Amino acid sequence: MKNNLSINSILNVFDFPIIVCDSFGRISFTNNYFKEYFLKNNFNITHISEINIFENFKDILSMKKDIEIEYKGQIFKVSNHNINDNIIITFESCDYNQIYNIYKKIINTINESVAVCDLEGNLIVFNDANERFENLLKRNVLGKNITDLYDLDKKNSLLFKTMNSGKPLLNQHQIYTTFSGNRIDVMVDTYPLYEGKKIIGAVSIMRDYTKIKELSSKILDLQDELIGRKKTNNQSKPLNAKYHFEDIVGNSPILLKTIELSKKAATSDSPILIYGETGTGKELFAQSIHNYSNYKKGPFIAINCAAIPDNLLEGLLFGTVKGAFSDSVNRAGLFEQAQNGTLVLDELNSMSLNLQSKLLRVLQENLIRRVGGTQEISINTRIISIINTPPLQAVEENKLRQDLYYRLSVINIKTSSLRDRKEDIPLFINHFSKKYSKLMKKRVNSFSNKALNIFLNYNWPGNVRELEHAVEYGVNMIEPEINVINEDLIPEHIKNNFYNNQVPKGDIVELETFMNQKEKKYLIKALKKNNWNVTQTAKALNIKRQSLQYRMNKYDINKEE
Repeated sequence: MKNNLSINSILNVFDFPIIVCDSFGRISFTNNYFKEYFLKNNFNITHISEINIFENFKDILSMKKDIEIEYKGQIFKVSNHNINDNIIITFESCDYNQIYNIYKKIINTINESVAVCDLEGNLIVFNDANERFENLLKRNVLGKNITDLYDLDKKNSLLFKTMNSGKPLLNQHQIYTTFSGNRIDVMVDTYPLYEGKKIIGAVSIMRDYTKIKELSSKILDLQDELIGRKKTNNQSKPLNAKYHFEDIVGNSPILLKTIELSKKAATSDSPILIYGETGTGKELFAQSIHNYSNYKKGPFIAINCAAIPDNLLEGLLFGTVKGAFSDSVNRAGLFEQAQNGTLVLDELNSMSLNLQSKLLRVLQENLIRRVGGTQEISINTRIISIINTPPLQAVEENKLRQDLYYRLSVINIKTSSLRDRKEDIPLFINHFSKKYSKLMKKRVNSFSNKALNIFLNYNWPGNVRELEHAVEYGVNMIEPEINVINEDLIPEHIKNNFYNNQVPKGDIVELETFMNQKEKKYLIKALKKNNWNVTQTAKALNIKRQSLQYRMNKYDINKEE
């Protein structure tokens, strides 16, 4: 009974009619859409023969192919699905069926294995990638409980854990065996599924852990090879650090102050924390600091902590000892590979708090221990950490250990956003115009005054990276014989932002009048987007329907506009 309640809760989420019955046609459940569309006020039916839409209900129960029926001028595709001794009959409109097939194709096209269970742990979705990965057929697993399919129980199953906690579990490593004897080694992201505030199931997205391990090993092998090649050829040029402070574009006071601070930091041996918004050049500063420091003759290695699962990241950073775990080998980690050089830990706040504690020990003692090893290894590696949020905010959000922050905060460098140094925008335009003109064999040498004005009045949430892409777009679109980028060659979202925020010319109007004009314009835009459906528009604006109607009357808004 409990199991049926769980399935019924999920079936009520679907926005098309559904009946559940047994093999004799006795109805045990009809979802809300079926009741509203087919039953009207007659909710007491107990058998599908009482529903006046089938010529022969027995054909529906035993049909092997989908059929189409017409009801009140609408065509439905009728399907039946046998799950757990129940027959689930679905009525999908032609329009919905097309959308459903698109979703189905998407979930079966992606490379990650996807599985969805109900609240009791019964599988209700099992995509093609999962069939291939676990070597199980959908027909043998759908409707069955995960505790019967795998050597998992409610305590160690990640799907049950995420349903019990109500929170996602990300980048989790799990090993289990299927009922057919296949050993599965995966990295898993699991998410609870809600209907309103009630949990009705969970979804897991899995990636093959063995392939991730192979990738990490290749990264270290390539790094070893590069470093070895440099040593063999007696090359003194550091690995991969190609930028210097002279390469940083701009002469605004805030930028020059940051460069001055970074140069002072470069001459120190203390750890450095660089933080700032996305696209503000944090790694550019990290490379410049390395090339200005006493470590410039050593290797420069950067790793994105968010891109690698945590348990693999530890082995990558600290190295491994043979026999520490399955398939492990004696291998130096990145701390050792960056000896006498610089190691950049990008997106440090994505690293688990447990691994952050091990990093703290490295910073305090300059000693590491390989995973599975007992020997202490002394390192002389400059650590530069990068995060994309203010460090105190990361501490408050429990993404950065407080003790690690205090150790890292010896030298903090903030990269400024482009909106705080708009005087540098003309220099960036000139720099990127030359760069992409050379690449595309164009001859762009300037922006029109109007185009420049649009750039100067935009806030650039993506910072320098967004500006670079905007210039690249203009150089792509310009005709070969033209050398000036005008407003027609600016990305639409930037141009629209400029015109939508223009203050009316002429005399300054009262603030209330100006705000009313803006509100009216925005309401018309919202109504058009929702096909002038007042209820949907009010919902999208998060206001009451009556409130929207009041404003429409106030501003004399009607569909003709």
